[in-house]
Amino acid sequence: MPQPLARQSAAAQTRHTSPSRQMSFDANRPVSPAWTVRRKPAAARPAHALRRFDVMWLAQNGDVMDDTVAAPALPAFEAAFSAFGRGALIQTPHGLTAVEDLLPGDMIVTADGDTLPIMWVGSVELDHKGRRADGASPEKLYRITGDALGYGHPSHDLMLGAGARYLLRAEALKSYLGTAHALAPISAMADGLSMIEITPISAVRCYHICLPQHRLIRVNGIECETYHPGIAASSQFQGEMREHFMSLFPHLENLGDFGAMSHPRLTPTDLIEIGLL
Repeated sequence: MPQPLARQSAAAQTRHTSPSRQMSFDANRPVSPAWTVRRKPAAARPAHALRRFDVMWLAQNGDVMDDTVAAPALPAFEAAFSAFGRGALIQTPHGLTAVEDLLPGDMIVTADGDTLPIMWVGSVELDHKGRRADGASPEKLYRITGDALGYGHPSHDLMLGAGARYLLRAEALKSYLGTAHALAPISAMADGLSMIEITPISAVRCYHICLPQHRLIRVNGIECETYHPGIAASSQFQGEMREHFMSLFPHLENLGDFGAMSHPRLTPTDLIEIGLL
């Protein structure tokens, strides 16, 4: 921790000078150029505003580590932390557990029924006033009302963040993707009725988790994805930006360690073209 600088004594603060001496002046002596101190150039300002992200991860020796990392306040970074609101219930072998109570090393029951350990938990305090960067908008939450997607889906009202995606089943997807199952962004599905966009009136925290592979987990009965940066991550994160991004995932060495995606993702444009929006 940085320590405060010690105060200088009064004696040390006193400037000592020698008595002035009369100096002779030779008119024929060449005059040297005035000596000046060259100022150091100002440090370059970051290209993007930074914000604080909290991370916990499972070390190779089994220890749970944690850190707070400053990284660019960009949507691609924020999506890794803004999936599940406080109180979201996730299925574990011991029953439902609130996302804020989960730690790396805890076991999760996937939507396929197998059990995998949590490798990483990320969280961030949502910016409900739009102050994280110039021109930023307040971050949103999305409330899915109980039974909105069928009986028990969700089991009761569920609060998700803008980074959440859930498994959408629709026959219309087959001709577009070749499968009737794909991941839809909750932010694009808000309808003001059963999926309601909300601007928090005070600071709230959102969470996301990583398993050893990209999988679906049940959150209040809805199949939601665990975190994965997506198939375009290699082109999206390059150079210094990739270094910033990977610093958020200390348990991984490179983007390839996220593995393959379990399901394709839909964009808002996809949903419009298919006729689902």
